[in-house]
Amino acid sequence: MPIDLTLIARALIFPGFIFLLALALFFDWFERKVAARMQNRMGPTYTGPLGILQPVADYIKLLTKEDVIPRQVNKLLFTLTPVLAFSLFVFAMFYIPIDGSNVILNSSFEGDLILVIVLITIANFALFLSGWSSTNPYSGIGATRILTQFLGYDIPVIILALCPAFLAKSLSFVAIAAKQAIPFALLIPWSFALFIITLQAELEKDPFDIPHAETEIVGGYETEFSGRKLAFIKLSEDFQFLIGAALVTELFLGGPFGPVLFGPKEMWGAIWFVAKTLGVIFILEYIGNVSARLRIDQVVHSNWKILIPLAILSLALTITCEPLLRSIVS
Repeated sequence: MPIDLTLIARALIFPGFIFLLALALFFDWFERKVAARMQNRMGPTYTGPLGILQPVADYIKLLTKEDVIPRQVNKLLFTLTPVLAFSLFVFAMFYIPIDGSNVILNSSFEGDLILVIVLITIANFALFLSGWSSTNPYSGIGATRILTQFLGYDIPVIILALCPAFLAKSLSFVAIAAKQAIPFALLIPWSFALFIITLQAELEKDPFDIPHAETEIVGGYETEFSGRKLAFIKLSEDFQFLIGAALVTELFLGGPFGPVLFGPKEMWGAIWFVAKTLGVIFILEYIGNVSARLRIDQVVHSNWKILIPLAILSLALTITCEPLLRSIVS
């Protein structure tokens, strides 16, 4: 069987693992810069131009530090769950089209939206197991909060993701993005706004960062991790943030599709994808920096009593307005 060099290049280089890793680190730097400016600080400055290599330096430092395993932990889960969560997030990102098709060339299929959401849920469960496997009570509390928060907020995320899918008549990322001659964020702004708010909870960003809550439970589920394991957990969080912003880009902002000025359309697809995703990250970071942390009971109540009913109403409103929206698009 001949080796498909194109597939290998896409999987490993662009838009595959190396590109996604560089993109996640770049977004990490951008997020820290935005937060610093809003808090009247400088942010990363010295490592590389404008401090852009600071995330790389941080991970190199973590990878070279001593990897401590506490006594009486479940060593198998404690060792494997950080790598498992990272692998699942990377695999999920492979199914999000960056240059017009997903990383595995011509493998887009009807239902990859559902697959990505399922992979994200399993990866979040792996993060829960990482905290549960350690003996630290703070880690156990943080892990329990992860499970409580993610299992609840997965419901409105799925419901709200169905709104653009219904307008596009497809559950494929490529089809949904391609149908957006007018971005769905403008056609159904109520779903867009609710999806952004719900995504804050999925990404553990303020005001929903109660699984970490350093003033209450030290560092949450990652308290006992160090060295390489902590590096994989932090990378998992970076990829989780990248996937969340990419979902908004694909579902509501037209994904990689936009004007092609010159050169190959794949290059412009990646440019438009990165530019739109940067805008989403700025919005998410802005909300996080102007919000105060909610208590765990407030997080649960806001999901079951506010966001889930609003998500159902949003889907119903989208279905009701679909004939009018279709006439506008056509």
